[in-house]
Amino acid sequence: MYYEFVELGLFAALRDELFSEEQFLAFQWYLCQRPDAGDVIPETGGCRKIRWKVQGKGKRGGARVIYFLRNKAGQIVLVTAYGKNEREDVPRQWLRKLKETYDE
Repeated sequence: MYYEFVELGLFAALRDELFSEEQFLAFQWYLCQRPDAGDVIPETGGCRKIRWKVQGKGKRGGARVIYFLRNKAGQIVLVTAYGKNEREDVPRQWLRKLKETYDE
């Protein structure tokens, strides 16, 4: 299945810091093949977090991407991305509210 990728403002602002164009295209291809690849973040209404290797850092030291699916709309919504050491967790309540608002 093909998906449309929707980059929310926070993700779009951080994307170029974490991904080269080639790495981002590979990431999109991977998610199109395995849209449920990321771990579901509990209590968020279905938001997922996936680890992705970037710019020579490997998977463990690479980026974390938060996203959710809108299967009926055929969309993968990219919420935010961050390096492993930049942030511990994104607040679940914030993710849940964001997803609920976006799904309305």
